[in-house]
Amino acid sequence: MAYSPVTKPCKRPRSIQSEHRSFQAAWEEEYLFVEWPKEKATCLLCKEKVNVLKRYNLERHYKTRHASYSENFPLHSQLRSAKVALLKQTLLSQQKLFLCQMKESEAVTEASFKICYLLAKHKKQFTEAELVKKCFLSAAEILFENYSNKSSILKEIGALQLSDSTCARRIEAMGENIQEQVIKAVRESPFFSIAMDESTDIGDVAQL
Repeated sequence: MAYSPVTKPCKRPRSIQSEHRSFQAAWEEEYLFVEWPKEKATCLLCKEKVNVLKRYNLERHYKTRHASYSENFPLHSQLRSAKVALLKQTLLSQQKLFLCQMKESEAVTEASFKICYLLAKHKKQFTEAELVKKCFLSAAEILFENYSNKSSILKEIGALQLSDSTCARRIEAMGENIQEQVIKAVRESPFFSIAMDESTDIGDVAQL
């Protein structure tokens, strides 16, 4: 009787997520890394990111790029701890500035969509969007005359993207989004009704 060879099931390669690697607090002072963004590490000295949270990866980066740093700031010294705290504070300030700029950019984009929506709703030409922007700037010059942040307000208004091509893209995107919402609502509804109307053609024949 012939026996077929027994094959062992192939093991799937482990994913990074399945290994549940976590950032160790000691690595901040040892290798001058902090966990940012989530599940990644950022070097406090050169801002380079390491995607895989393994001691070997951080140690290799530190010894390859910043080996001489320990001479001026010895490990476990107060001088090194103070320097790490300062570097972390600097990175935190940069992150806050970056997030603030992102929010400002998102606000400008949202405002652009609002204006394009109103133009489409009232059947206005896309070319009128730039006129809206000019009106906005002229009004802001007067309305915010005594405001300390007047220049910032005018800068935000000036950043509005309202060219003809931009308006066309915005309205097209909104149309596609509305269509997706309607299709999703119909698919998720257990029941829906269809309204039908009867009319007659040129031969006075009823057509449904």
